[in-house]
Parts: sequence; C-alpha cells; structure tokens
Amino acid sequence: MQQSALVPTQKQAFFHPRRLAHTNLYVTDLDATMRFYTEVVGLEEVYRTPLAGGGFVSNGSTHHDLGFITADGPAGRPRQAKAGQLNHLGFELETELALVEGYERASASGEKFLRTADHDVAHSVYGSDPDANTYELYADVVTDWRNQRSGTVTKAKPIWTPGSTPPIEQPMYHPSPALKRTESAVFHPERTTGAAIVTGRLQEMSRYYEEVVGLRIVSRGSDGNLAVLAGTTGEPCLTLIQSSGSQGIGYHHVSMVVADAFDLEESVKRAIGQGLPIVADVNFMNRRAVTLRDLDGFLIQFHCDQGGEFNLDLINRELALQLL
Repeated sequence: MQQSALVPTQKQAFFHPRRLAHTNLYVTDLDATMRFYTEVVGLEEVYRTPLAGGGFVSNGSTHHDLGFITADGPAGRPRQAKAGQLNHLGFELETELALVEGYERASASGEKFLRTADHDVAHSVYGSDPDANTYELYADVVTDWRNQRSGTVTKAKPIWTPGSTPPIEQPMYHPSPALKRTESAVFHPERTTGAAIVTGRLQEMSRYYEEVVGLRIVSRGSDGNLAVLAGTTGEPCLTLIQSSGSQGIGYHHVSMVVADAFDLEESVKRAIGQGLPIVADVNFMNRRAVTLRDLDGFLIQFHCDQGGEFNLDLINRELALQLL
C-alpha cells in the first residue's frame, strides 16, 4: 500500500494506539445478533455479560473483535440509545503503562474523559470525540484472556483509577494468536482492521483523533473529503469521511480482513445463494471489498488485497465508503 509523501507529521499526542481492535454496537435482539455473527459473519461467540445485556465475538485474534449490547438494557432497564447506533470504538494500546501515562498527561492538560473501567482482561479509558462518538482506549493486562472471559461472565467490574496500581510495563496482547475458522459460516474474517465515520466537520474530527487519541493521518484521499488514520502498526484503522448532501452523520461500517481473494469469492457465492443482504461489491486497485448488512442495519465490510499497489491517495469520498 502506497502512502502520500505529503502526509503531515504527527503532533505530540497523549496516546499512541496500535490499532482499532473492536467496535461495540447497540442491537435489538442479542440472541439473533449472536447467531448472525457466528453463522454468517464467521466469528466465535466468546462470552456474554447478562448483567449488562452484552455479547462478544472473536476468532481468537483478541478477546473480542465485535461487541454488542442490547439497546433496551438488561432486565428492561432502558438506555439512552437506540438499536443501530454505535456504542464505542475500541483502540488497543501497547501497554498499560502507556495508557496510564497518556491519561495523566491528557488530564493534566484539561482533557475530560467519560469514565475508566477494569474489564479483568483489560483496563480502559473512555472518551467522546467532537461528534459525540464514544471511543475506548485500552491495554490488555493478561495474555490468556480466555481464562477470565469465556462463557457467561457475571463478575462485577471493580472501580479502577489509572495509576492506582503499578501499571504493567510490557505488552500483554498475544503477538501471534491462534485464529479459529468456522468452516460452516458464510464469511471467514481474520480480524477487525478498521471503521469508518461520516462527519460534518472533518477537520475538527481529524485533528482530535490525531492530537488527542494519537492516530496518524496517512492520507486525505483524492478529493480532500476524507482523512485516513493509522495506529503505530501503520495499518489504516479509522476513516473519517466528510458528509455530502443528505448523507447521515455517524458510524458507517466496520472493516474486517479475510485470508485471500479466493476465500472472499467463495463467501460471496454462499451469501448470494442464501439471499443475504450484500449492499456493495467493489474492486479497485487490487482491493476487493464486499459489504454486508446485519439485522440492525449495521454494515460489515470484508476485504482483501490481491497484490500490487493500493494507493490511498487515489480514493475519493464515495470509494472510501465502500473500500476503507
């Protein structure tokens, strides 16, 4: 993938995420959603949190590539949310020490966060971007997460304040996780790679994700109507797209990479055979991306690069919605 030589240098940010590791979405029917994401999308149900009305799926790359939470709340307690809305984007940091140091620097500068949390397997800081999208910055604190996050999890979350305990200085995410593949599923994603957000104020949003969250802008596209941002791995993980006309503002889709072009083609054939709602199938500069709509209207993009050049600077707003 070619990147522009004119990419601006990254300002000193508070955090430095490695990548986008998951999205968390408000849904109508958790059982139906979990079936869809295991049988169609091809991820494994890892655990549920019935006290919060949550469910989480992964293929082993991390403790969850996608999370879901019921919009009506557990035991009928309503939330201030609707099914089909984003709950949060989850960005993974290198270490808990980096998370704590970033939080302390940001707080000292006056940056306000929504909350912090101890998830047993990870410690997290939650914030809100200029468009009021919630994001999570987290660091794993255990490597073998399946011992604590599998099946049904009912343990209450203890209060955690960054720095209240000595932060772990070494990376705790698994460097080479064993991936699981559900052959009977329609698609076979390897991991979450990114997400796209449509915004009415591109410059303010891109500046926030660069200067506060700590992503790096790697392209502004061919028409200046988007900002493609990457974490420290160098892989694009967030695409901000300037809205146009009546286009809705907010979360647009999650992107997941598949093994190769043959696997994606076979998945498309199965999806068509089952009458599944494929809303886009695009080939551009050696990338193929297929977009599927789920039960609540969320879009999942499966993509693979087929060798050769994929130049982000040649992608415009409309292509970005279907390719990144």
